[in-house]
Amino acid sequence: MLVGGHGESNPNTTWLQSRGLWISYGLGVLTLHLILLSVPILSVPIAWTLTNLIHNTCHFVFLHILKGAPWIPQDQGDCRILTHWEQIDYGQQFTATRKFLTVVPIVL
Repeated sequence: MLVGGHGESNPNTTWLQSRGLWISYGLGVLTLHLILLSVPILSVPIAWTLTNLIHNTCHFVFLHILKGAPWIPQDQGDCRILTHWEQIDYGQQFTATRKFLTVVPIVL
């Protein structure tokens, strides 16, 4: 059932597939790393370690702990018991988006 102007009953399921988001995600991680490198007391290995820890902590909290949607969804409350990870691509496994979100922490 399509309700509202965005065409999705739960936009939480498809926003990671939007155009240019993967590049923006990578640039965000790079920006975090450059900010940490600008702190004079941090060495390069410590900056990489902090980049990894901050990214993975945010990744864990936003994808695996928080449940529901950040707005009022039109899905009659079906998503309120699901984490964001469970909502991505309508719960389908091994999609490109899930693979990308799995590989980024490994690469870091």
